[in-house]
Amino acid sequence: MASSKKGKKFRNHKKWIVFFDRALIVAGVFSIGLFRPDYVVIASYFLAIPYLIFTKRTNLLNHLMVASGLAALWMLIANGEYRYNMPFLNFHGLSLYSLFAWAIGLFAVYILYFHFEHIFRWHGYSSQVLLLTAFYWPLLIAVETLAYHIFYVVNMQTAGYPGLPLCDCIHAPLAMQIAYLAMGPIFFTLCFLFGLERSTVGKKARR
Repeated sequence: MASSKKGKKFRNHKKWIVFFDRALIVAGVFSIGLFRPDYVVIASYFLAIPYLIFTKRTNLLNHLMVASGLAALWMLIANGEYRYNMPFLNFHGLSLYSLFAWAIGLFAVYILYFHFEHIFRWHGYSSQVLLLTAFYWPLLIAVETLAYHIFYVVNMQTAGYPGLPLCDCIHAPLAMQIAYLAMGPIFFTLCFLFGLERSTVGKKARR
């Protein structure tokens, strides 16, 4: 009886965490249209850390660090391709909006992916990276479409290039568009290679 009550309590706790995860991600995206986008993504990144600690998912800090490292590497390669129509924060010429948007964006997709992964029960790297990609591409295109057409966040450096068909977003050279689409699978691959534990909601980090 006690075990049954404990199991029910855990399931309810898990449901609330899943609800808050999704609600905070949606709120973060739409906050870009209400406040300065660079402030939103930077605040979201740093608030994610105490949030993960409070929800006892410190194991996910490893995933956040991988996302941060990949975002930093990308910005070292492509920072010169970012110049926005808004006075965003920079650090010695580094676009902080782009850096933190990539880091928190990749991490958010990873969280959403594992909210649904157990439903499909797909195992092995190939099937899992395909499933993550199936989440990542639509979410990437949706956020980029909102940012460009609704929130008017425009990268002036690449605005002259054609965007993707239909959505008319991610205006950039072809190589940069391919990189955008590849970032999600690359992130998942890095997490897989580093052997990071599966991000079960409510699970404590291994000590």
